[in-house]
Amino acid sequence: MAVKPESVSKPDKNNHSTQDDLSHLAKDIISNAVVGIYILQHGKFVYVSELYQKLSGYTDTELIGTYSLNYIYTDDREMVREKAIKCLKGESFETYEYRFIKKNDEVMRVLETITPIVYENDRATLGSFMDITECKRMEKALHQSEEKYRTFIETIQDGYYEVDLSGRYTFVNDVVCDHLKYSKEELIGTDNRQYQNEANAKKTYQAFKEVYITGNPVKAFEMKMIRKDGTIQISEVSISLIRNTEGNPIAFRGISRDITEQKQMEETIREYGEKYRTVVMDITERHRMEKALRQSEERYRTILESIQEGYFEIDLAGEYTFVNDSMCRIHGYSKEELMGMNNRQHTDKENAKKVFQTFNKVYNSGEPAEGFDWQIIRKDGTKRYIETSVSLKKDSSGKPMGFRGIIRDITERKQAEERIEYLATHDALTGLPNRLMFSQLLNQAIQSAQRHKRQLAVFFIDLDRFKTINDSLGHEAGDQLLQEMAIRFKQSLRAVDVVGRLGGDEFIILIEDVDELSQVGTLAHKILSSAIKPMILLGEECRITASIGISVYPRDGEDEQTLMKNADMAMYFAKEKGKNNYQFYSKDIQSLSNERLSMEMAKKIL
Repeated sequence: MAVKPESVSKPDKNNHSTQDDLSHLAKDIISNAVVGIYILQHGKFVYVSELYQKLSGYTDTELIGTYSLNYIYTDDREMVREKAIKCLKGESFETYEYRFIKKNDEVMRVLETITPIVYENDRATLGSFMDITECKRMEKALHQSEEKYRTFIETIQDGYYEVDLSGRYTFVNDVVCDHLKYSKEELIGTDNRQYQNEANAKKTYQAFKEVYITGNPVKAFEMKMIRKDGTIQISEVSISLIRNTEGNPIAFRGISRDITEQKQMEETIREYGEKYRTVVMDITERHRMEKALRQSEERYRTILESIQEGYFEIDLAGEYTFVNDSMCRIHGYSKEELMGMNNRQHTDKENAKKVFQTFNKVYNSGEPAEGFDWQIIRKDGTKRYIETSVSLKKDSSGKPMGFRGIIRDITERKQAEERIEYLATHDALTGLPNRLMFSQLLNQAIQSAQRHKRQLAVFFIDLDRFKTINDSLGHEAGDQLLQEMAIRFKQSLRAVDVVGRLGGDEFIILIEDVDELSQVGTLAHKILSSAIKPMILLGEECRITASIGISVYPRDGEDEQTLMKNADMAMYFAKEKGKNNYQFYSKDIQSLSNERLSMEMAKKIL
């Protein structure tokens, strides 16, 4: 474009001023950006931002004039070159990941994007990259945790399932597939009720609805399913809620056990019992009937002795009158020892009361009880969980004379349920409550504090320099450090206090029944002192400090989210104050945080 001579000969001071302002603005934006920025010409660095130098470990003097590909992990160079060419040609605008070799020879995971520009009247490439090493490590740790969880699920002998709130399968293990004769691909995404008739589907819906409304799990619900081959399969399933980090229900999970054979056996036993009650002792045929009855009883006893489940008969006082071999095996007693023994003798007081109430209900209502579980104490003192179905035993006139029932050992299932519940609510590395469980405990504590007009405190803790130690000594050392910190924090607290891990190097603590804020400050000092003590990691002595943010109920918030957010905000203020200290949340911190957020938003707009 032609330029008028007078425009050249008369400099515009206002124009220079505007250009200077824009130059300063550009420098401010680059210096405050959260990504490293660089410019390449002909594949060589001609500009690198301060953050780029900090992330890479190189100075601008060391980088300027060198080829950018030289710093990329050898195996990733061709991929990066191809991605870069597509971006520069306008064929792709996606970010890409690769491995960057820092000056200290550490490998850094990088997320990068580039775009073509003109720099000093020549074609150039503007690039920005972000250190995602910690994110990738956390992704790997999460994947490993999920792998352990899934491996455990696939190795248990019982079926395990997860369904969404509409009842559609989102996960099943191989045992469930074996029960129903469908593959995983056929089951996933289908409604579990489509494998039931209308009446059973309605019962199943009511059971899941009750769990959703009350939040209380169901331990043993009988579910009749239609297999792929059209046969009926009867399962005994547990149902419990899966909640998100806010504690809201998002799905259901449970354990299922095939009890088809058991139910068939119970029906056989019931039929034989009916035959006993309906035999008419005609005197003219007494001998023939006695013989037939004896043969029938022998078949009956043979069946009872061949089943895996324990079978028992007791009188109205609760003393055994008959037991099969499986009953003896499960309890660890011989038949001679069990006969005449009261069924409440091999359990504790709490379970004995539960058993008495159940049997008493069966006696008064005449209705059988199915699937109630209780804990027994075997002869050797070990404890096992059993599941019992019991019905009333009557004489020929219909008068109650005792009880009969079937039991089976469900200890493995109970342990599997407890393990699954533990994995869902605890951090796999430290064993501390995770974010989900801590949020639930904090909500309960808030309700209690509200009722009793008490204070409580939330500590948000972030370990200083953890990333440095983790990167220099490796993830094994980092994991050992986190486990040691978990132990130290627990030892610094009272038994009633709660410490949890939110992920990465972030811990959180709940202190109930706070009388004075000075008491909270004293405890924070104690935690800082425990954190800074030296420790040996892979043969190296290391020290680490912590930054703590504290919020207090009800002064700084009256709900779980507000208290955790404000404690987190105070923790960042503690880091800005030089780390290795604690800060209480205050309105000033809130104002500073809002001001910082406004500035960041303004930068993004510019």
